[in-house]
Amino acid sequence: MVDQLHDDDWINIVRYLTLRDQLSLMCTCQYFENIVKKSWQCTAMAEVDADVLQVFKKKPQRMHCFLQLASKSLKKLILRGAELELLLPSWKIYDFQQLHSLDCHVWCVHSFDQTTLLLAQIFPNVTELNIKDMSGGHGIWNFKRVQELTLNSTSLNAPVLDRIFAKMPLRRLSLFPFFSSQLDDLSLVHRCTTLKEFVIHDFNLKFDMLRSLLNLPNFYRLTLYTREYYENYMRNLRALEQEYRVTSLIFRACFWFFPNVSSYIVRFKNLRRLVMLDDDIDNCQLMLICSQLKHLESLHLMQISESFSASDFWNMVDACNSLKEVSISFNDLEPNFLEESKKLIDGVFVSRNSPLTLHVYNTILDLDVQETLDALQHPLLEISFDEVLIETLATAPDAFIETEFVPNELYSTHKGAPN
Repeated sequence: MVDQLHDDDWINIVRYLTLRDQLSLMCTCQYFENIVKKSWQCTAMAEVDADVLQVFKKKPQRMHCFLQLASKSLKKLILRGAELELLLPSWKIYDFQQLHSLDCHVWCVHSFDQTTLLLAQIFPNVTELNIKDMSGGHGIWNFKRVQELTLNSTSLNAPVLDRIFAKMPLRRLSLFPFFSSQLDDLSLVHRCTTLKEFVIHDFNLKFDMLRSLLNLPNFYRLTLYTREYYENYMRNLRALEQEYRVTSLIFRACFWFFPNVSSYIVRFKNLRRLVMLDDDIDNCQLMLICSQLKHLESLHLMQISESFSASDFWNMVDACNSLKEVSISFNDLEPNFLEESKKLIDGVFVSRNSPLTLHVYNTILDLDVQETLDALQHPLLEISFDEVLIETLATAPDAFIETEFVPNELYSTHKGAPN
């Protein structure tokens, strides 16, 4: 079989293997050793984990062969393992000019400051840094070009935070201390005037920090990992008189048993988009929200725990004439939803003069496309059977709320009032 494929075909296949598997493949025969070496010359991403570091430690020539061939093409590098501290100094001779993304999990035995400085020297063009350490963030500011920082660390004290916020041109920041009590005053974030996006757990978001974030000139997106403490967050937005700045809300897997949550949401008079993913909100709360938000344009209700009846759904649509698109994808609809909808849509569109797109991906309406199109035919209604992808800053499969704001510069000029 080896002879049946061209070298270029084998190179393309080998590129899909992990670096660990590539190193193992090199030991099988001279032919595959050469193929792996050729693949390294054009590799864009590699993961150097503890097993790979062990191989590099035992066979330094393998490490230097990889670095010599791959350093010029690498764009993303993942580093994990305690052995890195011992091997890293020998990497200084290589040129990593194309490397812009570094994911580093390092548990240094000696000085993390020195290791961080060395990493910054070896990878001077990194703009996206994901780092997990035991040092409390010391030395992170040596990465002069990082715009996207994800920091998992032990205690983050005020001097460290001050230097990170003041010295790094951050656009996006995700902070995850190992313990909530180990995070110092984050109101110092006002020093980071370039910041636009922030990700954090709810128990670390204090009132003063929220105020500092919203006072930044270009800040516009906050992702808050939470399941049931978001009522306090919304109360703080109200206290800070920032409700008109909220243009988008995304909820995932959040509890809706608080009696005042809907009343807080309807105060966001400038809200343009509302997304609920895997939530337990009921139809009564949804109806209240839709009837009060007069500028809502996009409503995504996906994997909602309570099933939809046709009358409940179209009443919501009828109550919000500003809607331009609605998604009910991934929902359990009542069996007669299509039949009942056919009777209701003409009445719903009597008072509407703008078109509406309805996304029905992965519902009973998606089973027979032509039947659905025939039943829901209306000049102002477009049915979409394509999946709608909701882009968020959240990377973990946890409950979260994501809020988008009008940036402070624009809000200060226009006072955030709805058009």
